[in-house]
Amino acid sequence: MTKYVFALLATLTGMLFASMCSAEGGCPPGQYPQQGPGWQTCVPIPGAAQDSAASRPGPRWIDAWGAFAADMDKGILGVSTDQNSEKEAKSKAMRECMAQGGSKCEVTTYVRNGCMAMTVGKEHTITDQAATLDEVKEKTMSSCNAEDTDCQVFRTACSLPKRIQ
Repeated sequence: MTKYVFALLATLTGMLFASMCSAEGGCPPGQYPQQGPGWQTCVPIPGAAQDSAASRPGPRWIDAWGAFAADMDKGILGVSTDQNSEKEAKSKAMRECMAQGGSKCEVTTYVRNGCMAMTVGKEHTITDQAATLDEVKEKTMSSCNAEDTDCQVFRTACSLPKRIQ
């Protein structure tokens, strides 16, 4: 008889602990159940979200540089993008301009983590840089239209930062 009483007590104790374990309400880690009349939800454990977010390192980025170099007399353009420094970007654009037959190549614009555009009108050529492609197109077209007619975007290029972590 004592065996049966012991078995019954063990079963009831097991059931009690099982119901306590499932009382977490199916909430994800870092949250606990909260309920009221007719509703139940999971809410963050105070302080838990800040601690985990602060312990994670943020993303790391590496700069990217680009440049335009042009021989305006011959209408030759050298372009470089995604270079590691301003010096590398300008140098590569100059080499590309010369390789295409340019003899009076000059850097017309350069950019770090952004976009460049060259807009050409009947009389003038405008180059500039900005954070986005749409922004630089608008800038060069606006400048060109203020000084010239028949303006059109001739060339664009972007050198955007690269995420490394």
